[in-house]
Amino acid sequence: MKYIDFLMNKYPNKYNLKPKDIKNLKILDWERLRKETWLNQAMLSGTWWCHLEGCNIDGRYDDEDEFWIGFNADNNKIDYHFSSYSGMCRYDFKKFYNMKEIENEYDMGVQINTIRWLNRMIDEGILGC
Repeated sequence: MKYIDFLMNKYPNKYNLKPKDIKNLKILDWERLRKETWLNQAMLSGTWWCHLEGCNIDGRYDDEDEFWIGFNADNNKIDYHFSSYSGMCRYDFKKFYNMKEIENEYDMGVQINTIRWLNRMIDEGILGC
């Protein structure tokens, strides 16, 4: 088995999410969500609670690729984006774990971290599909 297959099995996309599905998730528990995010006072268009995660799956932070997700407390909207090359470029892809859309270990790492975080939020009833 390839290492990439091992990682996809260890961190499966349990809810068959695609990046575009992130905006359609439902916020089920704001109190617990606030404990998992931080209030982004720099955002001027509403009250946003945010989560930012890099691409290292071993716990060290690496911003070569990043995933940002924001939750607007004023209207329950969710937004997100992926970046690459230390924030210099957007990283757009249509499907998690599609090898044609993964150029390097940073892309793979940020996808794993995103799926791992979203799985946990859904499993714990903080977010819903």
